[in-house]
Amino acid sequence: MELAKNIRLYYLKHFQELPFDKQLHFAGRLYSWNNDPECGKLISELGKQYINGVVSADTILSELINKPPSAQVNAPSLREPYFAKYHELRGLMLALFRVRHLLYYYNIDVRQDFVDIKQYDDLHSLAETLIHDKDAMRALSTYAVNYIYLVDHILFDVGSNIIDVEYLFNLGDGYDVENKDELMLLIYLYTHCIIGETNYYERGIKPERIGGYTKMLDKLEKLIEKHYENINLDSKLEFLACCRIMNYQTALFETIYAECAESISLDGDFLVDRLNKAGQTNKTTFEQSEHRNVLFIMSTLKYQHA
Repeated sequence: MELAKNIRLYYLKHFQELPFDKQLHFAGRLYSWNNDPECGKLISELGKQYINGVVSADTILSELINKPPSAQVNAPSLREPYFAKYHELRGLMLALFRVRHLLYYYNIDVRQDFVDIKQYDDLHSLAETLIHDKDAMRALSTYAVNYIYLVDHILFDVGSNIIDVEYLFNLGDGYDVENKDELMLLIYLYTHCIIGETNYYERGIKPERIGGYTKMLDKLEKLIEKHYENINLDSKLEFLACCRIMNYQTALFETIYAECAESISLDGDFLVDRLNKAGQTNKTTFEQSEHRNVLFIMSTLKYQHA
């Protein structure tokens, strides 16, 4: 698709204007998705900064756990009580991502450094507590799912495997889908289960789990069709990326891409929310729009790691 090619080129041309975390996200996602050679080179170059100080990984990881950087959080009023209840969650998730990226991008294994700081039994206990706290799972959505998959499916292989796809699917019944924020959290809950299953675009879906994740996409397809105007573009594009991963056929590709064609920023070749009632009005700059745009690019490309 020509629009996606233009956006990719625009982000690469202005790559140095992005903050480091956005650079790593953009290049890492596209390199993982289809071995994008330019993004592979950028990941290698970013490693100089990302690996710097890895000899003191315990210090870096401790800082992420105890003093996570601030961030714009979707649906803050619904989530804040659960961030307070699980006050370590966001910091632990960020530290786990640091461990994951070092391992899969740079073949540097600091998992032992991590469990020296936070014992695996404690990590697993939090995952167990979280997954059985249905209200917290629904509200925290992305954060809870990322944490659980990183601990129990990606970084540590201890055979506990607390992930039950049918259980996660059934969590979707507890949302008020007439509420825009709750609908968004449901979409992110399901899509991040699929993304977590792939180890953030490194591999395909386990055959025995395809049926469960297909049920998630079936449900999301119907919800997006029914509530289309009340869903932001980022959520729609994350759904399409998951459809591409699962080779799931839907007419929503055409519908959502038509919205994308009418959603180009006046400030450059990147997408912003324009045509729906749930637009992310706090995420309209080139930098803030990176997540939305890399999802769009990915959704137009074959998923090579399937």
